[in-house]
Amino acid sequence: MNTLNENALNFMKSELKKAQIELSQKESGREAVDFIIKIDNGNSYQLFFKSIDAVAEKSIKISKQDLGELNENLLIGLVLLIESEAKVLYLIPSTVFLNPNSIFKNNDVMLAHLSNWEISVFTNAIPKLSKYALENVKL
Repeated sequence: MNTLNENALNFMKSELKKAQIELSQKESGREAVDFIIKIDNGNSYQLFFKSIDAVAEKSIKISKQDLGELNENLLIGLVLLIESEAKVLYLIPSTVFLNPNSIFKNNDVMLAHLSNWEISVFTNAIPKLSKYALENVKL
């Protein structure tokens, strides 16, 4: 894992801890990617970790094979980095891809293993993404 990703992962862990959300690595998951989060109310969610440097990248793609089946209990933990510094943790329900738009895109290609979901992080998308920021999400 590169340093930026490690910083983003540590930021996510810190933010979840501050919000009193328990984080544990999913035993059958890939290292530092698949987690389980548990909320005080007893609900638990699978968490798929990704990070994006908004200065260098305008979108991030997630393989459909890697993400798996979209459902209410599968969240994408997206850490937004600006100039290599972690700024925001978004908890995005995977179901946003059921209704693609200019921010959440469905990229189907002939070879299924190349199909992906895409999250655009352009300047005008940031205000729309804010509803998924950790402090605004009700789990």
